[in-house]
Amino acid sequence: MRPIEFTAFKAHVAMLLRDLPRGTTADLTDVAVAYWNGTQVVGAYLRDNGRIDEDFDFDENAWGNWRDEFLLWFDAPRFSERSDLKSAMLFARPMANAYDGRWPR
Repeated sequence: MRPIEFTAFKAHVAMLLRDLPRGTTADLTDVAVAYWNGTQVVGAYLRDNGRIDEDFDFDENAWGNWRDEFLLWFDAPRFSERSDLKSAMLFARPMANAYDGRWPR
């Protein structure tokens, strides 16, 4: 069943990402992805080259901005393994030092 509230959508994304390899993103839109940081789902913007640029709050505001795109993703989920995210997570870099402190958080 398609979620009508953000809380249900976020829980579904979290469930899927927890079961995938570290460094995998849910490719929600052309410019926004989500990843599991080990404790929660985090949103991230993509640069033009497809690499992660910076995190954003994966919250009701994001839902309000991208609800239609998020629901399209829900109907046909897409995922990517991202080497930049995987590397940062595997080496457990301190957040203040990893990529200018922007991500992953």
